[in-house]
Amino acid sequence: MNSLLLRFLSLLVLPCSIYAQSDEVMIRLVDPLDEPEFYCIDIPGFGKNVQLEAPLMAHTLKRFGAADEMWIMNFPNKGQIYSKPYERCIEAESATSGAKLRLKKPSDSPLQRFDLTKKGMIVLKAHPELGLAVAAGEGTGWVTQTGPPKRLVWMG
Repeated sequence: MNSLLLRFLSLLVLPCSIYAQSDEVMIRLVDPLDEPEFYCIDIPGFGKNVQLEAPLMAHTLKRFGAADEMWIMNFPNKGQIYSKPYERCIEAESATSGAKLRLKKPSDSPLQRFDLTKKGMIVLKAHPELGLAVAAGEGTGWVTQTGPPKRLVWMG
């Protein structure tokens, strides 16, 4: 029972870490959870079927970095996390716990400004008590070989 509770809690508060490859990075979870290859921040869909309006999700890390998993940090402005192929930034729906993350055109919105803490957490600059986390439960619509993707949310 305790191991199940700990597993559930890790899904709620797990921080993300950033791994760089030149200017683009993959943002992956620190703990692999149930996926030995780890999860990373992913845009739903693939290629022509990418869903730019859907909330972002955590998905099995692709070994060589697909376009829908690559990000540029602090671009076009400090604190923004940018997807070059789609010319959009990560934006929180709101500054509240449980809010989803989406892609939006770059703007001056404080919901597009993030900090990376010394502990490896990605937090909203204006609300550092809110860190990027994976929500408990399954995502919707996309299935990997090892199971369904996870939803990304802010947790306080």
